[in-house]
Amino acid sequence: MTRNAHQEPVQDTPDTEPCPPAAQEQTPAADESNSACGREEYDQHTIRYLQQAIQRINQLYQKQKYQEALREAMQLQLEYPEHPTIMSLAAVVHKPVDPDKALDWAGEALRRDIHQPDAWRVRMGIYYDRGEWVAFETAARQLIAMAPDDPTPHLLLAQHQMRKGALEQAVLSLERCIDIEPAGLAYATYSYVLAQLERTAESKEAERQALAMEEEHAYTLMQLAWAADQRGEKNHSLRLMEKAVRLDPDDSQVREEYMDTLQKANLAFRLVWLPAQWFQKLNPWILFVIWVLFAYLKPVLLVAFVLLHVSTHWISRWYVNWKVYGRPWA
Repeated sequence: MTRNAHQEPVQDTPDTEPCPPAAQEQTPAADESNSACGREEYDQHTIRYLQQAIQRINQLYQKQKYQEALREAMQLQLEYPEHPTIMSLAAVVHKPVDPDKALDWAGEALRRDIHQPDAWRVRMGIYYDRGEWVAFETAARQLIAMAPDDPTPHLLLAQHQMRKGALEQAVLSLERCIDIEPAGLAYATYSYVLAQLERTAESKEAERQALAMEEEHAYTLMQLAWAADQRGEKNHSLRLMEKAVRLDPDDSQVREEYMDTLQKANLAFRLVWLPAQWFQKLNPWILFVIWVLFAYLKPVLLVAFVLLHVSTHWISRWYVNWKVYGRPWA
């Protein structure tokens, strides 16, 4: 991902990681297991059974054992076919496996009980990932109403508002997010927005707060690097990106941002890397036209072009590995 001018990290909907990566999924709270379609009451034995089953599925999900979590969730749904909380649970566990089915289950849950925060979380996360912004905003605002103590919708709304250029709105969303739950990624994003608004002192203070959280996550450092770059602090931005790429050298976005930062800080590197990166970012149909022209004018240029285009990914990986491990292989 690039940025707005820089594109925000879109990490896949964070099931175990932040962000903007979208909504952090949670399995339904155990105390919700007493609310079923029609609001019928369950005896204490049934409530304990549901609580234990949901907790077990939640543990599997948090360990990213998605297929096992899915099997157990669907078995539970067969036992309680009209229970909206179990339908919300089915939506959550389907999300990393089959987003379309996750949306179906979320819809079924909400048709039976509109007050299902997990169903709204699933909708919010999937619509965010797909860039369906009207549906995303609806789901995010519904989740805010259902779960006012959840910081995630405020963070994602801020990311969306940044994309639209609504920076003042993003500031308000991030301040609400931080009020609910101070976190490194929220402070880092806040620092970046403030830097874009040229509120330099506040941006630096937000960076200090982010680093004080001691959350060693590449996306947090990457946002801070963007903020430093926006403030004109090129060397500081490079140092932050070096830390980010050491934390997660296999992440393609982190590598690309690191290479971009190197270009800004190093003229010689920019001259070497820029042509390869430019070819890498061309639209496929433009690449095809260039290939045809090269093949017609001088086939040897076509071979050189193809090699340059294909090697860009490996050049970046080898360079990052050299910076992180001191050798071109991991």
